[in-house]
Amino acid sequence: AREYTTAPLNLAFARWLLDGYGVNADATWILDYREVHLMLQTNPDGRKKAETGLSWRKNANQNYCSATSNSRGADLNRNFTFKWDATNGSGSSGSQCNSTYRGPAAASEPEVQALEDYVRSIFADNRGENDSDAAPDNTTGMHIDLHSYSELVLWPWGATNQVAPNGIAMQTLGRKFANFNGYYPQQSVGLYAT
Repeated sequence: AREYTTAPLNLAFARWLLDGYGVNADATWILDYREVHLMLQTNPDGRKKAETGLSWRKNANQNYCSATSNSRGADLNRNFTFKWDATNGSGSSGSQCNSTYRGPAAASEPEVQALEDYVRSIFADNRGENDSDAAPDNTTGMHIDLHSYSELVLWPWGATNQVAPNGIAMQTLGRKFANFNGYYPQQSVGLYAT
């Protein structure tokens, strides 16, 4: 919610694609051969609170920490189903008034449910049943989650130091991204456990 620059950055990318179509070879190729989905805001209630001048991180769910508290809500970044609270509280909190409150259960928040449903509708999960099963090499698609702090390029896993399946390929791609923008590339767990 408080990361104001992510929506304008998404919008600038959309403008670059549209204005560059037929003019810029990269923009033209992306639009001719790829499907692009941009989600400009996934925490509208939290964003509304942040725009009042508060350093608001969570959604505005009044069921947590009291209906009028400026500490209410759940941290949507820590509410996703996959590996929810896999770090046993490291990197998130079970306390409702904490800024990293993960919510009472995985995907308890409607914003997260909607986002997970949407992502599943556009990306097929081609991995096997185990966390160690890699996606096949011919798997297409990429999800990029933008944040406006730390100048990092991160890739899985965030809950363990273990290298993720396809980890070397993700590391290579992450380093390539960082080469373009000067950010620091690292496995997500290197920032903190998530």
